[in-house]
Order: sequence, then C-alpha cells, then structure tokens
Amino acid sequence: MPELILHHYDTSPFSEKVKKILAFKDVPWHAVEQPVIMPKPQLLPLTGGYRRIPVLQIGADIYCDTQLIVRVIERRCPEPSVYPPGAEGTCHVWNLWADRMLFWTTTSILFAQLGGSVPQEFIDDRTKMIPGRNFEDIPKLAPHAKEQCRALAQLLEAQLAGGQPFVLGGQFSLADAAAYHPVWFLRSVPGAAAVLDEFPALLAWADRILAMGHGDRTDLDPDEALWIAQKSQPDTPLEPDQREPNGLRPGDRVTVTPDDYAFDPVAGELVTSSVHEVAILRRDVQVGQVVVHFPRIGFRVERV
Repeated sequence: MPELILHHYDTSPFSEKVKKILAFKDVPWHAVEQPVIMPKPQLLPLTGGYRRIPVLQIGADIYCDTQLIVRVIERRCPEPSVYPPGAEGTCHVWNLWADRMLFWTTTSILFAQLGGSVPQEFIDDRTKMIPGRNFEDIPKLAPHAKEQCRALAQLLEAQLAGGQPFVLGGQFSLADAAAYHPVWFLRSVPGAAAVLDEFPALLAWADRILAMGHGDRTDLDPDEALWIAQKSQPDTPLEPDQREPNGLRPGDRVTVTPDDYAFDPVAGELVTSSVHEVAILRRDVQVGQVVVHFPRIGFRVERV
C-alpha cells in the first residue's frame, strides 16, 4: 500500500495543487474522499479539529496545509524535485502569492457565476469559517475581483510570454502547481474564466498542466484510513528547536490555529518545531496517538 494518503474532495482547488505534484513525481497515493462541508467525522479524529482540505496522512502522522504537504512530499520523494536549482525560496514565494492573492480573487468571480445554484448548507458552512462576514456577500465583490484577477493573471502571462513552458523556465515546479490551482478553479465553472481569455500563454500553460493528470491514484475508504492511523505509531521524534523564537519546548501544551480563516484550534503537546514546521501529539479515542503537523507561516502557536 502506498504510504501517502491524501484526504481531499475532487472539487478542492488546493487538493488539485498537491495532485499535480504527485503526478509530476509519479508517486503512488491513496485518495480519501472527505465531505465538502461539516461535519467531517472521519477527518477530525485525525486532525483534532482542523477542518481544511487537503490533509496528508502517513501512518499516524498527519500533515495540514499544502504549504507543509509539499515540503513533506519533496522530503520523502526528492526526485524529480519541485524546486529547480536555487529556486526553493522563489517557489514558495509563488506559492504564497497564489494562495493568498490570486486564489481569493477567483472565489468571488466563480460564485457570482454560479448564482443561486449554491446550496444554502454550503453558504452557511463557509460563513462559519470566516467570522464577521457572510459568504452570501462574496459574489457581490465579483466586479472588483475581476479587476484584481486580471492584473494578477497578467503577471503570470508576463512570466510565460517568452515561450518557456513553465513558470520558472523549462522545468515544472511548485510555482506551476501553486499558480495553476486558482486557474483550474475558475475554469471548472463555464464562463467564470472569461477574465483569462486575453492571456494566450497562460491558457496554453494551464492546458499543459491539466494534461499531467493526477498520477498513480487509488481510492481508499475513510474508515480504512482511520484504521491505518490506529494501527500505526507516529514517526516524529522529540526534537527541540534551539532557535525557537518564543521558547517553546517539547512537552509544552499548545494550540495551533490558522490565522486567515477557519479558526479551529488544535490542542496537544509539542513534539518538535522548526523554522517551517510545528508538530503536536494528541490522543483520540478512535485513532489513539497521532502527531499533527502544521506549517509556521500562516499559523499561530500559543501555549495553553
């Protein structure tokens, strides 16, 4: 059985980013379909409350957020690398740009296009993820979002306009997977991607990425994924970070919470931390001991 288990749903744009990297690396992986909205009874026992998709499971180690998932896949399967020589930092800058700027322009455009066909249950669920805002107001921002999306898309067009096949040149990289997923999201709904029509290099590039497929995928039942976690032991050693800026040490009780949306804290005992990762041990009646891993960028770590 492949070690990599990706908890996802097929319409998730962030999952699409990870799937392109798995296809590029030709890594066998298992797909566990999770619900689009809460409740998620076969995900939360693994994550301790973190509800966002995708989540990568390797035995009893659970990795949250694509920023960290990409690093883990690269670490375990380094060839071919998603970082061209000397471009790891550049790749992650593109990743943050796509996640925190380009993607958010696409949501208003897409949901304005869908109009009244969006189920009320979805609207209510997403409203809970963004306290203080009503998701029903998101489509009203579409005119402004189109202006922003067009300008951001032109930056991508400019990067590709010299005839190079990929964002950083001749080699597929994390920059491609990251920049692609908002474009894929727009193109998933007829008419939503019209704002991209003036950018031929971008559209040809997106078609190349689309043609990569999803690699060696095998579907897995969610209950079997829980069973795998229960029968496994976490493979993350206790390891202090000598340069941890806030003095956190293994054994400290902490919570980890996203800082942008879906503010669901996950509580546990610190196992290890580093400049790009924090991991906490938690116990669950369904799966026993698991270690849940988060990136540092975009997440708050607080002592309990």
